[in-house]
Amino acid sequence: MRKTMLAGLALTAVAMGCNTAMAQSGGDLSYSYLEGGVSIVEIDAVGISETETGFNVRASADLAGGVYVHGSWDRWDAGIRRPFINSDFDIDLYKFGLGYRFNLQPNTDLFVEGSYAAIEIGSADDDGFRGDIGLRHGFNDRVEGRVFGGYQSDGDSGDGILGADLLFKLNPSFGLSVGVETYEFDLNIYRANLRLSF
Repeated sequence: MRKTMLAGLALTAVAMGCNTAMAQSGGDLSYSYLEGGVSIVEIDAVGISETETGFNVRASADLAGGVYVHGSWDRWDAGIRRPFINSDFDIDLYKFGLGYRFNLQPNTDLFVEGSYAAIEIGSADDDGFRGDIGLRHGFNDRVEGRVFGGYQSDGDSGDGILGADLLFKLNPSFGLSVGVETYEFDLNIYRANLRLSF
């Protein structure tokens, strides 16, 4: 699974790089949108190997001068079933922050984001700062994609993050977004959302 995901991220990055030089008009890259849908988390750490299905909501609003505000919330209802352990709990993942986009060419942006990020597992929580940098590219009027890397720290420790997603536009306002995000391959998140762009 890890090799497949890494290969997928690499192929997406190569495809975006190849298309940057020869893409025709990719249409507008909207930074004002609302989306939501299915979220699947795959945990493989500290002796726990679980996969849970939940939901996520994500939003972004373009402000001015290349600045945008963004936020997201994922939730999963999880449980541990082991001998002598029978526990149900919620997992919540939050991220809120500001981003800045640099236009590299008509359909390619470099973006940087700084965010407050938190994860709550049952009654325990861990929060801190997250920074991301990535590329967003419009391949054509119907398809655009992103690749990004980042780091999330709680002050004592942190995790490297890699991710990629694709947006398939049904029309200028509606689309289907699919993506993957991994925290050092110990926690992997897969999402499929419907997006409304403004």
